[in-house]
Amino acid sequence: MRILHVTDTHLGAHLHVRGAPRDWRRGDDHLACLRAALQPALDEQVDLVLHTGDVFDRSSPPPDAVDAAAELWRQVARRVPVVLMPGNHDRKGLSRTTPVHHPGIHVVDHGERLVVADVALAVVPFLADADGWAQVAKRAVGPGVDLLLAHQAVDGCRVPGYTFRVGRHRDCIGPEHLPAGITHVLCGHIHPRQVLPCGDAVVVMPGSTERTSASEEHQTKGACLWTLDREIRWDFVDTPARPWVEVRGPTDLARIAPGSLVSIPRKQRTPDLDAAARAAGGWVLGPPPQVRTRRHRRPPDPQATLF
Repeated sequence: MRILHVTDTHLGAHLHVRGAPRDWRRGDDHLACLRAALQPALDEQVDLVLHTGDVFDRSSPPPDAVDAAAELWRQVARRVPVVLMPGNHDRKGLSRTTPVHHPGIHVVDHGERLVVADVALAVVPFLADADGWAQVAKRAVGPGVDLLLAHQAVDGCRVPGYTFRVGRHRDCIGPEHLPAGITHVLCGHIHPRQVLPCGDAVVVMPGSTERTSASEEHQTKGACLWTLDREIRWDFVDTPARPWVEVRGPTDLARIAPGSLVSIPRKQRTPDLDAAARAAGGWVLGPPPQVRTRRHRRPPDPQATLF
């Protein structure tokens, strides 16, 4: 049994940039990255596809993003079954935003136990409260499952400059929140890919399929390929993603490849640096910087009568 695990695709994302072609849309990048990640399923090299949340970038995605995603999921489902669950960005659920009617597509908006392709799954979408999540997870596991699907921060997971800990965030789960008998958790929510222990279980986070901020500049994007045999194994699969560079000064310009997204922090944003980033082929986020001019006070009117 081979399973393809994707997460945090953020379809329908929108960015305002300067320097990109007129017909470019950020949502097209996210859709292309998802398609690349799903290629093993489209080539019938796996038996099941699991998506662990943040399918869309916001709870009310653009209709064209919904239609494109639905068509792609139908293409996959003609080959292998698909399980979709919401993340925190899909806070209104997926049943409304993903109107796909296909026997091979399973949309799970609330925690439940699901058996697909002879694999028992506990599917537990995002909840803002870790204790509430633990109760739902216990019910979803029921008599036992092979894998648990989640979209939560997990104690010890990391993003640039920060480590999540139970109690520091209400939604962060730890070993005390996992149901008994769980050995493998397929998890979304955290964009840098990572593997970490959680009690007796191992949590595997493939990370987002496309970059969503400059902090993800050095992160490899893709999916995870699982093999369920006598033992459970997994391997990360890399896929292309658009470069995203943070430019704080002229020395950063060399990192810009044509077509890169470029973020310039407000304090470092100047007309010269902005123009240099675009000259290097970068697509710069945000409005053009304002040219600062010194304001002079109007001299007093000597004819004015002061009282």
